[in-house]
Amino acid sequence: MYMSVLLGGCGGPMSALEPAGQGAADIAWITWAMLIGTGVFMLLMSAFWLHAVYRRDKRPLAIGTRFLLLGGGVVLPLIVITLLLVYGVRSGHSMLPIGEADLTVEVTAFQWYWEFEYPEVDGAQVVTTDELHLPVGQRIDFNILTADVIHSFWVPVLGGKVDAIPGRTNTLRLEPTHTGRFRGQCAEFCGALHAHMAFDVVVHEIEDFEDWLQEQAGAQR
Repeated sequence: MYMSVLLGGCGGPMSALEPAGQGAADIAWITWAMLIGTGVFMLLMSAFWLHAVYRRDKRPLAIGTRFLLLGGGVVLPLIVITLLLVYGVRSGHSMLPIGEADLTVEVTAFQWYWEFEYPEVDGAQVVTTDELHLPVGQRIDFNILTADVIHSFWVPVLGGKVDAIPGRTNTLRLEPTHTGRFRGQCAEFCGALHAHMAFDVVVHEIEDFEDWLQEQAGAQR
């Protein structure tokens, strides 16, 4: 019962373990790998402990103490840390603004709401508040800044988070892989209404996104 309650928290529109973007998929993979690896390690350690407590043969093990210390205390941690480092660098690289983006969105954080500015359409500026619209399968750069205090832009199903820091513009690249309606959240405590600083994310098919952009541009002329 307890496990079902815990697993129930792994789903929904804020779940990083149900990825709808390439960056989130990389994060989900390494999360599951670490959980499974930790489980295997715990089982192995438990087996050693039970063997030491309940074995009847009191003769020393054939495996030397030095081998166990070097293997379990030096070699194994080095291998695990190296693998995690390599994968972490690769995953982080996918969220860097390298190469040309298909779309750029200017993100401005306020206490306590978000403003999203899209490229001009026929001279009309499209701006939305607390609702972010994106095309699927496109490389999207988010230029993130703040109008007041430190905030943090995070859409768990799409990728990692990036802080909005006063006086700086940080850029995050995300690539949605599934359409649908998701949820983003400020992930840095920013004041009394921080918990309510959320926004909706709608990922469209490319044609539907272009139609939406044209419609919004027409409404704001």
